[in-house]
Amino acid sequence: MWWLARPLARVPPTVITGVGLVLAVDAVPLAGSWPWAAAVAVFAALLCDGLDGAVAVVADRATGFGARADAVADRLADLAFAAVLWRCGVPLALAAACGALAVAIDLVRRLRHVPSRITVGERPTWAICAVLACGSSAVTSAQWPVLACAAVWAAAGVVALFQVAR
Repeated sequence: MWWLARPLARVPPTVITGVGLVLAVDAVPLAGSWPWAAAVAVFAALLCDGLDGAVAVVADRATGFGARADAVADRLADLAFAAVLWRCGVPLALAAACGALAVAIDLVRRLRHVPSRITVGERPTWAICAVLACGSSAVTSAQWPVLACAAVWAAAGVVALFQVAR
């Protein structure tokens, strides 16, 4: 990330945050028609999520506002990734549960003032599940691969929720 961030040091980090959120939201309609394009959008959104913080540090532009904007954009992107699962064929209730778990983990972490602790369920996990669901729906009409992606998300989310709750 640092290598990619240096040339972007003149770009405001919140612009990168915004671009990442737009990419995540744009992946939702793409997942139904062009799942490969949706997979690329999810991956690019995740890349922006890593870049915004790296650019903020490299350019010495880290602010409280930027951190809050990043946190809100991250949760909205998590919900968009869950909607990507739905557009790929996961039942709405399961996709909504996946999104709720992603948001709940962050909420519990913030309410309990849990120090930054990496769990099995984090944004890269959600993005990988969304990308794999897109790839699966692109190559087969079988429902079990996208259901497996959602099941992995949900299982990781439940474990992560217990990790931050204790």
